[in-house]
Amino acid sequence: MRSTKRTYKDSLFRDIFNNVQRLPQIYESLEGEAVEVNDIKLTTIDEVFFDSEKNDVSFIVKNHHIILLEHQSTVNANMPLRILWYIAELYRQHVDPKLPYRSKIIALPAPKFYVLYNGRRQMPPRWQLRLSDAFGEHEGAMELIVEVININVDAGNNILARCTSLKAYSVFVARVRQSVREGKALNEAVPEAIQYCIANDYLAEYFKEKQEREVFDMVNFQWDADLALEVRAEEAREEGLSQGLSQGLSQGLSQGLSQGLSQGLENGLVISIRSMMEKLNLSMEKAMDVLQIPVAERAKYAALVKG
Repeated sequence: MRSTKRTYKDSLFRDIFNNVQRLPQIYESLEGEAVEVNDIKLTTIDEVFFDSEKNDVSFIVKNHHIILLEHQSTVNANMPLRILWYIAELYRQHVDPKLPYRSKIIALPAPKFYVLYNGRRQMPPRWQLRLSDAFGEHEGAMELIVEVININVDAGNNILARCTSLKAYSVFVARVRQSVREGKALNEAVPEAIQYCIANDYLAEYFKEKQEREVFDMVNFQWDADLALEVRAEEAREEGLSQGLSQGLSQGLSQGLSQGLSQGLENGLVISIRSMMEKLNLSMEKAMDVLQIPVAERAKYAALVKG
């Protein structure tokens, strides 16, 4: 067993969905196959590993499939790599360590990978992330595909109509965000959202059983981390783009306005990346995730940042 580097505090999503009673409906909404509770074995990794991270939810269905569900409030282009680590660990736990050295093939549950996104940025209802995007122009002998599903209530995704627990979670998050936008403190917004969900039968049993303080602590832990990063990253982005555009306007006087502005935007992103790395202690990849720089352009920006 690996030793932990810090105490991990569960998110609300992880607390709700690491419950085998809720997983048959999730599986059916994702895969279109009805299953029973007895068909499912929860396999979520309990110990902290790989840079103090856990996977959110994983489970095996009838020994045929292993499902990994990750919840994200920011777009992370490196999720296929993280999921590769998770599935390797899950297979390691699933298989007797002596069996891989025998000649007979080992039957493994086929993996399916999903990210459930409910961040503040406007994103399409569904898209894919591929491990091969990280290979650049080089061909590899490996692929891993992650289906990303937008579960925000305003995304128009029909998975929420098929899965009541996912819809309930999304409604709860939307109510909290709406209250905060209206000027309420989080410690007011969370109890109001809890009462709304109970009154409208959105995970009512769960919210009745939980203490308000416990729910608040789980929401506050994730909210503070996400919001702090988002606000500070936006400041760094605005600062970088402002400097870059200023430089671009100056360059535009001599080399043409269009070319100068284009160069200015590029310089602004480079400044933003450096600022996030220095002020927020983010890795270059994480900074580019926050700035949503396309995977195909990351090698160029990495070279510019280092140059």
